[in-house]
Amino acid sequence: MGNKIITISREYGSGGRQIGQELAKRLGIDFYDKEIITMLAQESGLDEKTIQNWAEKEVSGYFYGINAARGIIPIPDRIFGARRKVLNDIADKGSCVIVGSCGDYILKDRDNIKKFFIYAPKEARAKRALEVYGDDLAAFPNLIKRKDQERRDYYNHFTSYKFGDYKNYDACFNSEMGIDRVVDIIEFMVKDD
Repeated sequence: MGNKIITISREYGSGGRQIGQELAKRLGIDFYDKEIITMLAQESGLDEKTIQNWAEKEVSGYFYGINAARGIIPIPDRIFGARRKVLNDIADKGSCVIVGSCGDYILKDRDNIKKFFIYAPKEARAKRALEVYGDDLAAFPNLIKRKDQERRDYYNHFTSYKFGDYKNYDACFNSEMGIDRVVDIIEFMVKDD
C-alpha cells in the first residue's frame, strides 16, 4: 500500500471514530481525531478549551459584521485557517486516517485520498451515544439533532460542499451493518487501490 490519506466524516453517534481507529490499527497507520485539537491550539495560539468550544460552530452574520468592522478575524475563521495547515502537515507526513475536521474537503485535491461518510438511523445513533459517550438522551432529547446541525452548519459554512452529500465521498456506509463489516469494506477498498 502506497501513501494513503483516509478521511472519515460522520454523523454524531454513528461510530465513525471507532471505525477510523480500527481501520488505522489494521493498516498500521496513524490515526487523528481528538489529537487535532491540541495541534490546532498550537497552530492558532488559542487554548484547547476555546478550540473545543468553537470547533464545529459557525458565527452568525451579525457577529461577523461586528468583527469585520473592528478588523478582527472571528475565532472560527482562525481555527479553520489553522485546521487547513494542520491537516496538510499531517497528510504530508505519510499514511493516516483523519476523522472529521473537514478533512475530506481540505485535502480533496490530493491524489492519494479516499473519503468516506458514516451514517446510521437516529435510534442506532442514540443507543451508541449512550453506550460510548454516556450521553443521556432522555435528558437531552435533541442532542443528536443539535450535534448534527452544528456539524452541518460548520461544514457548509467553511466548504463549498454539502455535509453528508454522497457525491463528496468515495463511499458512504450505514454503520448499522456492523463496525467490523464497514472496516472490512473500507480496508478492501483502500488496499485494492
